[in-house]
Amino acid sequence: MQRFTNSSDIEQLSSRNLSILDDQLAQESIMALKLRKYSKQCQDSELKNLCNRLAEKHKDHYNTLLNYMNSHDINR
Repeated sequence: MQRFTNSSDIEQLSSRNLSILDDQLAQESIMALKLRKYSKQCQDSELKNLCNRLAEKHKDHYNTLLNYMNSHDINR
């Protein structure tokens, strides 16, 4: 278990977590966009539906992360 000895330790952790959240937001956005693009290129209806469902999941993940950041007053 990690112990924090002063406020700079906590600030450093917050900065690192913010960076991770920013990276994850970007990845979720990219995946949603890619899957929508793949869906438009699919000829097979099952594959098209799968891509659309996965795109929605990534969009939901993005919105969840964004709501978390907004609820904690984290400005990007």
